[in-house]
Amino acid sequence: MLYVIAALVIVLGLVLLAVTLQRTLRKAARLKATAARAQADIADRRGLVRARIAALGVALAQRRRIGREQQVAVVAADAEGRHR
Repeated sequence: MLYVIAALVIVLGLVLLAVTLQRTLRKAARLKATAARAQADIADRRGLVRARIAALGVALAQRRRIGREQQVAVVAADAEGRHR
């Protein structure tokens, strides 16, 4: 009779182990999905930041070019005014 109780305890332990393992695997899968979403979100934000930095670089380059053109025009106008 003692062996039946021991067998029941072993079966109960295995069932509890299986339930715990199943819950752990579900939570691990949920964590993996959350991590993948977070990684995708971070990659999107990183791309947006890079695009904004590139746009700022283009805007600054345009301002520098326009500023140089205006300086050249002012110098040219001054030179024409002085020579007349």
